Amino acid sequence: MSKYSTISIPKELHSEIEELIKKNPGLGYTSVAELCKEAIRLRLSEIRMEQQENYLSQAEVEEVLRMIEKSLRKR
Repeated sequence: MSKYSTISIPKELHSEIEELIKKNPGLGYTSVAELCKEAIRLRLSEIRMEQQENYLSQAEVEEVLRMIEKSLRKR
């Protein structure tokens, strides 16, 4: 079984990335695929962080609701 799959991007975007790589060797990318893999990894990381922040926020909301309910029961 292959360890890779392929994705399609518009030719214009491919050309733009290719040109960026050629004009900026200091970025350290040697191919369009290499830049795309890193970009995808970074975006996935951002999404995971956002989801974690939302989860923490949800947990905080639930804690506040528990505190309010507890306070109301004491009255």
